[in-house]
Amino acid sequence: MKRSNILILLLVVLACRFTYATSENITIPTEEKVQKLVTATWKEPIKSIDITFYKDYTKVPKSVEQLRKEAEEIADEEYKGRSIDELTPYEIERRDNFIEINLKNWVEKQNFPRKAKCQLWISGDNYRIDTVEVGPNEPLGPNTPFVHTFVYTKDATTGEFVSYHYAGEMNTVFVNMGKWAREDIAQFAGIPFATALTLQLFLGTDQGSTPKSPNYIPDPNKMAELVRTGLTKIVHREAKYAGNTTVYRIGIHPDPKFPDTRDIVEMGDINHFPAAVLICDRKDYSCVYRTEIHIPTTNKIIYIRECSDFDSNGFPHNISEIKYDKDGNLSKKSVYKIESVKLNPTIPLEIFEFHQPKDYKLVDNRPKKP
Repeated sequence: MKRSNILILLLVVLACRFTYATSENITIPTEEKVQKLVTATWKEPIKSIDITFYKDYTKVPKSVEQLRKEAEEIADEEYKGRSIDELTPYEIERRDNFIEINLKNWVEKQNFPRKAKCQLWISGDNYRIDTVEVGPNEPLGPNTPFVHTFVYTKDATTGEFVSYHYAGEMNTVFVNMGKWAREDIAQFAGIPFATALTLQLFLGTDQGSTPKSPNYIPDPNKMAELVRTGLTKIVHREAKYAGNTTVYRIGIHPDPKFPDTRDIVEMGDINHFPAAVLICDRKDYSCVYRTEIHIPTTNKIIYIRECSDFDSNGFPHNISEIKYDKDGNLSKKSVYKIESVKLNPTIPLEIFEFHQPKDYKLVDNRPKKP
């Protein structure tokens, strides 16, 4: 989900007025623990990353009918505003071939669990991932060549952001305006983004945020209130919700399994507590061993993330990420093994530049300008 959408969603949810109830056995955080939580919440984000990793994943497969519909929708984007009856025979053949190739590929890729090897570079808005993906019984190792490359960067000619997909299986480069689905592995360093944003809303002061760019700084008064009561609140200023107050409870206590080295941070509104749970290293709360997100009204877990083998920069080298649907059924599970990672390196711009291989054809799907 985009940052702007997350911020809008949080503001709408938080603008609801709650009837506050009393919660028992909640450990009010000390000043020291609140300061560690604030430090982790406002930790400087990663600006660039160079990382190589392996990934095993499984998820609930889609039906052939659903996959065909998605392939048709993607194919028809190239002919916006035109019906099939308006296409030339060549365009119809090209459309049908595109649909069948993608459908066959997607059906095969639903043979789970699947395995992938990836090399990922992110620098500011520039993004590139080289990847190869295989089925459950196929070999995958250091010598397995990459098959696909996805790049999102600025076009040197137009200055607009553009996506390139180097498809090795087809000897083709596809060019589009939209972003490819990103592998957000950089988020595994620190408190998960949505949770950190929630904490910034409740423990910070707005310095002129926009939907695309949240801008909060720690608020000493809110921090002091949390130490005194275990609660923090937002008084909404937006015209539609002006005067409404949302209260948030945060409790911090030792992890019973590791009482000397880890703390459990629980948070949520008073009637639905906890909605989120973090198990953190006691010295550095940005080192999060386990994350749980619950559906507030049912307390069902919809997301679990477990991290281990942290390096000296606080980046985990083993990650397990599990997503459930609203009924508690498994939706997707991904297991990551990090081979190497460099945080905030200087990445040459050549990594993101467009270079069409000699034996590749070019398919430019960008809308033609008049």
